[in-house]
Amino acid sequence: MARSGGQGPVESVEHALQLLIDSGDVDRAPQAAFNLGVLREDRGDFAGAEAAYQCAVDFGHAEQAPKAAVNLGVLRQGRGDFAGAERALQLAIDSGHADLAPMAAVNLGVLCDSQEAAERAYGVAIDSGHADQAPKAAVNLGVLREGRGDFAGAERAYQLAIDSRHADMAPMAAVNLGVLRESKGDFAGAEQALQLAIDSGHADQAPKAAVNLGVLREGRADFAGAERAYQLVIDSGHADQAPQAGVNLGVLCHGRADFAGAELAFQLVIDSGHADMAPKAAFNLGVLREDLGDLAGAERAYQLAIDSGHPTAAAFARQVMLQLPSCEHRMP
Repeated sequence: MARSGGQGPVESVEHALQLLIDSGDVDRAPQAAFNLGVLREDRGDFAGAEAAYQCAVDFGHAEQAPKAAVNLGVLRQGRGDFAGAERALQLAIDSGHADLAPMAAVNLGVLCDSQEAAERAYGVAIDSGHADQAPKAAVNLGVLREGRGDFAGAERAYQLAIDSRHADMAPMAAVNLGVLRESKGDFAGAEQALQLAIDSGHADQAPKAAVNLGVLREGRADFAGAERAYQLVIDSGHADQAPQAGVNLGVLCHGRADFAGAELAFQLVIDSGHADMAPKAAFNLGVLREDLGDLAGAERAYQLAIDSGHPTAAAFARQVMLQLPSCEHRMP
């Protein structure tokens, strides 16, 4: 039986940590303050967590102070205290810690309202050469520059991330670079960048790049190349990109009078059960079957789209069902 007035396990741990903090031990006290901050944050005592992290920062310990400053910055940002978050992150940056300073610089870049300040923060992370944070900062910098129309600067930033060969950031940068180059009309450069992402084999970015490559090739009337790209994505089995590629491939095959290929592609997407793409595939399958004169099959496909409740595909299918046997609309 628990005794009335006793401390619970959390309170006991807090008390023990506070004793260590009060001891002033040069190593154990800062670590205890950091741990107390984490404990309080986990249980929703954000004001108490701030006080504990600030205590760890004030000790000036080479490891615990910058670690606490990063956590304090993230906590303050989450609470809407952006000025306080910037101050805490800057403390971590100023510490020069090999890992935490670049991490804080990336966080600060995301937080900054001023594009110039964000560029400076990302530059700190990039210049650190940190294996993870520098490529992340380079991708963020590329997105920032692209957003303000500095396309040459964005390309340079993305290329930095690609050159890092980081397992996640390099493929992401390659996709971004490919999309950017395509928007500028540099189709050969876009293909090259997207192919880099595909060749990386990244679980998410490679299929995404292959979808983009298929769209790019289709727009340039390289239909065979587009089919190959879409098939790569379908074969990857990616939960989102494979259904998208399947719809794209089905529409492409339909347009090229490859009706069997189109039906197969649409049916694969329908069978995937993807919330967005399966209803679209069902609608397109209805259009295909109607074009082939299979009105009963078209109705079955349209009904699938209607039953899905999809905001676009269901509405289109209802319209077309009222007009059978003629249909002029296709889902993109």
